[in-house]
Amino acid sequence: MARGSSNAYDAHTNPLGMVSLGVAENRLMHDEIAAHINSHLSITKRCLTYGDGSVGSDQLRQSIANFINRTAFHPRKPVEMDHVTVLSGVSSIIDCLAFSLCEAGEGVLLGRPTYVGFISDLVNRAGVKPVLVDFERRSKSVHPMSLEAVECYEIALVESAQNGTPVRALLLCHPHNPFGLCYETEVLEAYLDLCAKYSLHFISDEVYANSIFASTDFPSPPSFTSVLSLDIKKHINPSMVHCLYGMSKDFCSNGIRLGAFVSQDNPNLHAAIRAISKFAWPSSLADAAWCGILTDEAFLQTYLETLSERLSAAYEHCIALLKRHSIPYVPAHAGPFIWIDLSKHLSSHSVEAERELAWKMIKNKVWLATGEAYRSERPGCFRITFAVDKAELELGIQRVVESLS
Repeated sequence: MARGSSNAYDAHTNPLGMVSLGVAENRLMHDEIAAHINSHLSITKRCLTYGDGSVGSDQLRQSIANFINRTAFHPRKPVEMDHVTVLSGVSSIIDCLAFSLCEAGEGVLLGRPTYVGFISDLVNRAGVKPVLVDFERRSKSVHPMSLEAVECYEIALVESAQNGTPVRALLLCHPHNPFGLCYETEVLEAYLDLCAKYSLHFISDEVYANSIFASTDFPSPPSFTSVLSLDIKKHINPSMVHCLYGMSKDFCSNGIRLGAFVSQDNPNLHAAIRAISKFAWPSSLADAAWCGILTDEAFLQTYLETLSERLSAAYEHCIALLKRHSIPYVPAHAGPFIWIDLSKHLSSHSVEAERELAWKMIKNKVWLATGEAYRSERPGCFRITFAVDKAELELGIQRVVESLS
């Protein structure tokens, strides 16, 4: 990531710099977010104190609850302030969950390909093992987001336990990263049933909940179904179900480190996270900035509509470029990225050949996220972020194509 992020491209000051299309940063609404913060952020004397404690101000926690209640999440029962714990980013929340729910050496189920950040979030401090779920190493492969894929999770869980690693939780990114697709309701319910069968915690990372868009691939995209909207009691003890959200994705603010843990029936887990939250205490300035946005209903309505429109336009532009150069991709309807297939350009069907191609692109000053980083079962897949400046995307894909020759 350091090589891909350094020497950054700038059309005016560094045209020969690195075009970074490898980070899930939505840059389409940076101007609007920056303008709102600059014009509305007011630092009070209380912002300079410890305030309401280490898990976010009461105002922010209530504002997040209100936002969840009236947007794409559609919770079955209203989210309240006490259901929300705020830390310095969703990664911090996953780290604290791993530390609180698991002993070192125990496992969490992750379907392949999986968001690369989950690995370090689980491993670095808590020492929790990612138990990767395969979908293609069977007599017949299944789609990782299908109903049939739930059985693959159970197989991985049983094998992991037999090999000495008991599994304590199942972690999904929903909408999916890197596919950019929403899970269907029946699939989410099947995961709840699986977790109930084995007494697992179900954790749904829903940071792209409001980044759904229409396109020629999905003229009427599937609606997002939050785990909070399900009749959870029909499937599992509600204390085992948790939802994650944050400011980084829907609000195009990766650098403003704020994440929300939402669990409506497990006050003990909130207390456990609070007990270790000192190491992930959110900044009061970031807290105030997000509060200002979440309490500005007029801004939010326009902002979310514009976000979806710009994602649609950027996606259409990207897939037109991919089609022009005959690059296969997975059609998406959520998030700022597309999963593409460059396997036919590998020197061999191997991870080593994928690395060679990745380094070739970096030398040609373009960076894409590799399939290897996402634990892809297929060498040659990459994730490309399309939610960037139009000219920069064109240049980046041009450099990719040049690297393939």
